[in-house]
Amino acid sequence: MTILFFLCIGIYLCFTLFIIVGLFKHKTESRPQNNDFLKVSVVIAARNEENNISKLIDDLTNQTYSNDKMEIIIVNDRSTDKTGSILDRAAKKHPFIQHVHVGKNRTEMTPKKNALQKGIQQATGDIILNTDADCRVPNTWVSAMTSSVQFKKGIVIGFSRVSGNSFFHLYQMIDFLSITIANAGFGGWNIFFSGSGQNLAYSKSNFELIGGFEPVKNKISGDDMYLVQEISKIKRGYINIDRRSFVETKPVKTFIKFINQRVRWSSNSRENINKKPWFFCFLVSAFLCNLMLLIGIILPIKGVLFAFSLKFIFDGLVIFLGGKLFETPVPPIIYLFWAGIQPLYIPFIGLMGLGNVYTWKS
Repeated sequence: MTILFFLCIGIYLCFTLFIIVGLFKHKTESRPQNNDFLKVSVVIAARNEENNISKLIDDLTNQTYSNDKMEIIIVNDRSTDKTGSILDRAAKKHPFIQHVHVGKNRTEMTPKKNALQKGIQQATGDIILNTDADCRVPNTWVSAMTSSVQFKKGIVIGFSRVSGNSFFHLYQMIDFLSITIANAGFGGWNIFFSGSGQNLAYSKSNFELIGGFEPVKNKISGDDMYLVQEISKIKRGYINIDRRSFVETKPVKTFIKFINQRVRWSSNSRENINKKPWFFCFLVSAFLCNLMLLIGIILPIKGVLFAFSLKFIFDGLVIFLGGKLFETPVPPIIYLFWAGIQPLYIPFIGLMGLGNVYTWKS
């Protein structure tokens, strides 16, 4: 047991070193000013977002990008609140906003993918930008993300930060940040396994090249992971570290919703066994490392405190360096709590995700 214990810890620490080195590979690149504006389509799926959508519309209608070269397509995915009427008013006020209504889903495609696909099919832009209806974007967002797509010719993975100041909100911030940092660390080695639908950009032609969402039409979630993996496979991926492209997203309101969200994300991990074996091995190493620490604390196993200390230091380096890269400092007390509960939290979320124990907007 002791040999297995330290083997699992060692493999995980090797992955953290891999991520740390990958973070140093990202550099802010100077780009020539491009005055040839491409047509951009911002495509958003919204379901029952009456409390959020107006703020996002305000952000999008005040972009520095030329309105003549931008269209905003918001797909109303069977909303039962006032989302539809808000979108109708916005479309009347702004000619570059389109309200696409989706009724009862009669296709084989799962609802969110169906909504996004309908919006993208209707888009006339060369470049597609995605965010979520509960996000806030800076007025430079469209320009910064579009410039990256033009420059890199692949899929651009933007950064999104969980907002809020309460302990629970800050915990969500660091937990989501840790996922983003791991993604950026692998991205430094040109290994792209995921992103967030809160901040993605890619060309419409590349979306069509991978067959849209048809290959994964039956999968409830994971639309962002699918886009990143498939487009980066045929073109390339790029992590956008330009602060002008950073997006903010709202935290979930309750602990139950938070756990449900993380379990849903975890449920997509097994899809990577063949597609992204390095990423899958990293996830398995994180699961086994934390499980072994939990077992080591319960039994206990000699050296568990030393092993936990090593993990605490290495994880801290990852969070510190990633926080600097994305200009998101982490309060030390939040890190102490987050790091302390990982041996219990990660195995629990992993096992629940393996069993698909979560709910989704139907």
